[in-house]
Amino acid sequence: MDAVIDELTARLAAAAFYGDGDGDARVFVGIAGSPGSGKSTLASAVRDRLNAAAGAEVCVVFPMDGFHYYRSQLADPDMFPDPDEARARRGAPWTFDARAFVDRVRAARANDGTAGADPTRVPAFDHEVHDPEEDAIDIYPTHKVILVEGNYLLLTDEPWRELWDGDGALLDERWFVATTVDDAMARVTRRHVAVGRTPEEAKARADGNDRPNGELVWASRGNADVIVPSYEWEGAKT
Repeated sequence: MDAVIDELTARLAAAAFYGDGDGDARVFVGIAGSPGSGKSTLASAVRDRLNAAAGAEVCVVFPMDGFHYYRSQLADPDMFPDPDEARARRGAPWTFDARAFVDRVRAARANDGTAGADPTRVPAFDHEVHDPEEDAIDIYPTHKVILVEGNYLLLTDEPWRELWDGDGALLDERWFVATTVDDAMARVTRRHVAVGRTPEEAKARADGNDRPNGELVWASRGNADVIVPSYEWEGAKT
């Protein structure tokens, strides 16, 4: 694991600090993978390694999870014709406010300091209350590496596609954590048990919701620039 982190960290340091130009480049990197692949753990490890090497906060993680629709929204029949299905499938692409997410990535990228030093504020997901926490993370113009992390970054559907496709793509690099769906589902099932579900409930949840989502994500891996090999990341969550 350390060798992989070292290689990825060196790659980003080269792009942000030693690439073409005057050393003021900002690099937006998408880190995608199935639920349970370890992408959040990877993103945190790379961030911590970069910041330690720089002696300053030059890297920040921008998580997609903060753009989950609220539980109250999933229960609203004006937004979701079948609220029961929406709650059961929470975590599927259509249970995220994808447009708001993509637009916030665009805003963070545009916030290069020329209009002032104010941050772009983004939400995180509060696992205690099972809903987003607004304005939880600040993305400053001084952040040189922004790790955008989430399951669906490489999907071909709009608006996800705006992140990676075409001349106006918002991500400079696209990484995919290549944990197979079966291995990822084993981790997800253990995670469900750890939060209080019975083994039977955990397996049903993984098979009925997480696996379809994981298979969709796995099919998008061809849109990545970098395939990160699967590891049993210590403490891997998502």
